[in-house]
Amino acid sequence: MKAPVPRNEAERILALHSMAILDTAPESDFDDIVRIASEICGAENSLVTLVDTDRQWFKAKVGDVPFAQTREASFCAHAIMGRDLLVVPDATVDARFADNPNVLGDDGVRFYAGAPLATSEGAALGTLCVVDHAPHRLNLEQLRALRALAHQVTELLELRRLIVTEQLDVRLERTVDLAYLADDRIRDLRRIAEARGMCITLMLEHRAPVRADPPKLSRALDYVMFTALKVSPPGGQLGIRVLDEPAPTIELTHGGGSITADWYLELAGLRHSDDPVPRAVAEILRAHGLAVICTPTVAGSPGIMVELRFPAV
Repeated sequence: MKAPVPRNEAERILALHSMAILDTAPESDFDDIVRIASEICGAENSLVTLVDTDRQWFKAKVGDVPFAQTREASFCAHAIMGRDLLVVPDATVDARFADNPNVLGDDGVRFYAGAPLATSEGAALGTLCVVDHAPHRLNLEQLRALRALAHQVTELLELRRLIVTEQLDVRLERTVDLAYLADDRIRDLRRIAEARGMCITLMLEHRAPVRADPPKLSRALDYVMFTALKVSPPGGQLGIRVLDEPAPTIELTHGGGSITADWYLELAGLRHSDDPVPRAVAEILRAHGLAVICTPTVAGSPGIMVELRFPAV
């Protein structure tokens, strides 16, 4: 069955093209998300799929599922019609997909779950999806984690749009509380952590006011905290603490077997990234006067502590 076209199709295509992402080279941030989605959902294949006018294009991919790239045969073209997950436990008995060319044959698609990648304006650009060659079901924890990972993809797309459209001007016009921003952004991250058997602890000792461009700072902090989460292996621990002395600070601590991360070098301006998203994040945080301090948590421990320190108001 051919998928219908969204009512806001013109606006959706305009938003997609404004990202300047179609037919671009792989980027590690997107690759990491499909890897984690496949791991959490126990599916051989995972994809970040963007639905163009007459095709679907894969920004990131794990596995070897031979998806046709025509929009007419796209599962994701159906998924972008809704606001929530589209889950197909067995495509061979689903009237929408039983005769789909991606399903026919012994090694065709059987299981599909796709979460729409919706912008803040409500345009669904594509999906984060997991796919398997055998019928499959997801439990509640996996469904929540897939939604949260799709949100992370959308955040990457929005950050990417800021830099490719040259809208990175940061205006420090408001005072916001780092504790509030951290608490707000960590809710989705906990769903991902729980599905990976990880523990996130959040300590909010005091209000930590900073002068900020709230939407941009919120996205940048979301990226930093998710990066700290994804570089920790399943079963690891991530501690996040917000304090206001000697300056407004967010501490991120890896422990319990977490690997040492080097991504903080980009935040501190010690290494230049070729990918647009980490470059956008680094520019946003530096515009907020960020200082990055990295120290071992305990002598001989594989963990690290990264401090994101902001100027006092």
